[in-house]
Amino acid sequence: MPHGARILNFRSGTTMSVDAKPPVFDCDQHYYEPLDAFTRHCPKGWEERTVQIAQIGKRTRMLVGGRLDRTVTNPTFDPIVKPGAMTDYFRGNKAGRPLQEYLAQREPLPDYYRDRDARLKKMDEQEIDRVWMLPSLGMGIEEGLQYDVEAAAVAFKAFNRFLLDDWGYNYQDRIYTAPYLAFGDVDAAVAEVEHGLANGARIFVVRPQAVYTKDGWQSPGSEIFDPIWARIHEAGVTLVPHVGEIGGAGLDKYVDHHGNIIGGVAPPLEVAVGHDRAIGNYLGALTCDRLFERFPDLHIASVENGAEFLPLLLKGLNRANYQRPGYFASDPVEQFKTHVWVSPFWEDDLLEVVGYMGVDQVLFGSDYPHPEGLAEPRHYEKLAAELNDPAAERKIMWENTAMLTGLS
Repeated sequence: MPHGARILNFRSGTTMSVDAKPPVFDCDQHYYEPLDAFTRHCPKGWEERTVQIAQIGKRTRMLVGGRLDRTVTNPTFDPIVKPGAMTDYFRGNKAGRPLQEYLAQREPLPDYYRDRDARLKKMDEQEIDRVWMLPSLGMGIEEGLQYDVEAAAVAFKAFNRFLLDDWGYNYQDRIYTAPYLAFGDVDAAVAEVEHGLANGARIFVVRPQAVYTKDGWQSPGSEIFDPIWARIHEAGVTLVPHVGEIGGAGLDKYVDHHGNIIGGVAPPLEVAVGHDRAIGNYLGALTCDRLFERFPDLHIASVENGAEFLPLLLKGLNRANYQRPGYFASDPVEQFKTHVWVSPFWEDDLLEVVGYMGVDQVLFGSDYPHPEGLAEPRHYEKLAAELNDPAAERKIMWENTAMLTGLS
């Protein structure tokens, strides 16, 4: 066969040259929402309780629940910080530059951050076969609505309809987007699962946080949410807890939170432990609430939460098992490793993460096009190559995420 001839790639369903790179499935890519993402389908009369766009001086800002939202200071996203602009910052910031200097690397908003056909072309350029496409702005809104359970349900129903309009939940079997679930109103959340399933959704996204309900705060694994979990479980789809705005990552009694968990904005204590607290608490709660015993085929994929929380959480689950004999039906550490998949940050130690979870439970995620992610998603292959195991690399770069998407 001549060099450059085309053959069918049976994994990706696309053609590729015989000397092309192996297929990859990126579990952590993002779109940037348009200004009307929450307002386009908002029912009349709900504006003040949900999301509004306001002109304050010369700046466009968002009001969430009638209050100025500080999660994103420029919700137009134009100009936008370039992908990977913070790479050196997360490599240790050896130059000692302030965060603002990294974030000053901006460009006009490219069309492929909002247009699905343009994004497919960009994926082809970057040799990315398939992606999970997740919210940017959308992960910061529930915090401001959490005490108004009805409004949160209305806001995210509207958000999910924008998502279906602009991206679809499964576009050409290459871009899989995630409807957002606000668990506070159980019936509304179940309805959103049903809506997503009816329109081809393979994944759903939540923020890793306890849930405020009409009866107050509840653990996410509480049996009161079983109608939601049961439908997700029955459908065989994957729930993605993704980093989001969470009142100081649960450190609100210690620090004055200002709407971001990255240094230069957040207090040092939040920078030191903020990433680990939210996801560790969330996944620990699901396990200790015995959610996986009630729903033995449930799939949870932790995305953009890093992996530094793993050793402390796994030790804690082991401690809970021997200090509460008979509470768990089986080893909670093994339950966790069976039902949870982890996408490490690119700066995490991949060998260490595989050591904790096993190669079958680790996912490749680039966080493209966010500034803290990779400017070129396939550069992650250099990290996977450190495993010195081609079969393990294939699992992380393709097979594990494909399985969670129902492709194998």
